[in-house]
Amino acid sequence: MTRRALVTGVTGFIGGELAKRLLADGWHVDGIVRPQSDTQDLANVAGLTLHVIQDSQDLTPLLAATSPDVVFHLASLYLAEHRPDQIGMLVQSNLLFTALLAEAMAATGTRNLINTGTAWQNFETNNYRPVNLYAATKQAAEDLLLYYADARNLSVITLRLFDTYGHTDKRRKLIQILIDAARNGESLDMSPGDQIVDMTHVDDVVAGFILAAQQLLGTRFGKPKAYYLSGERHSVKALARLVSDVLNHPIEIRFGGRAYRAREVMGPIVPSSDATLPGWTRKQSLQSYLAAFVA
Repeated sequence: MTRRALVTGVTGFIGGELAKRLLADGWHVDGIVRPQSDTQDLANVAGLTLHVIQDSQDLTPLLAATSPDVVFHLASLYLAEHRPDQIGMLVQSNLLFTALLAEAMAATGTRNLINTGTAWQNFETNNYRPVNLYAATKQAAEDLLLYYADARNLSVITLRLFDTYGHTDKRRKLIQILIDAARNGESLDMSPGDQIVDMTHVDDVVAGFILAAQQLLGTRFGKPKAYYLSGERHSVKALARLVSDVLNHPIEIRFGGRAYRAREVMGPIVPSSDATLPGWTRKQSLQSYLAAFVA
């Protein structure tokens, strides 16, 4: 039997790679996009059906028409630091849309939801303490889903992510900034560089989402579960050395040229064994990823 998936955030880095993997595995995949979404990278993805949804639109007709076995919810608005005029957008993207999605699932008998959280829900503690308002909205979305699991019979797994990377990533993330500096010889002003970053390859993240879906399909969950997908850890200084060594190009970095940002995460949460997705292991390494650039 062909499984059917509905993916939100399909135009994003992880959402797009997840959709491609699901299609390769034989799933039928529907994706939700906004009218203003850039879908150019998905134009040649055979078998992917896109549905244009307005903000705050009732999603019940779409859920009824597509009848997915699993909903993968990756759509969100990420802001490391927000301005007052951006609060409404954060709440609408990360809370209102999640509520509309869960409500439509409950109304149509769609039971299985893989939600996406962030390790930034834990600032210098294993307990909930949000790094920023973005992380607070992600926690609020998880709390909202508690209601739908308890009262409306949804089965929910939230996967909390750290930093991610991969060859199709177009974001200006730290790893790509370092690679570009090694290749182009540009100098960088950076923080003192003692903070630890936890990095997971997108292939491993996608594997985690699919594994979580298989677990939901295999059993009916009661209380929602939340798991971390923790990858490879380096200080920023050590990461810069690794990029330089593997690419065999020096990187001119002025550590301390910039101050740490407010509420800098110096050491991400270290997940306990019961907070790690059962059966999931990291398979990709930064070393092999960087070596591919040399090749």
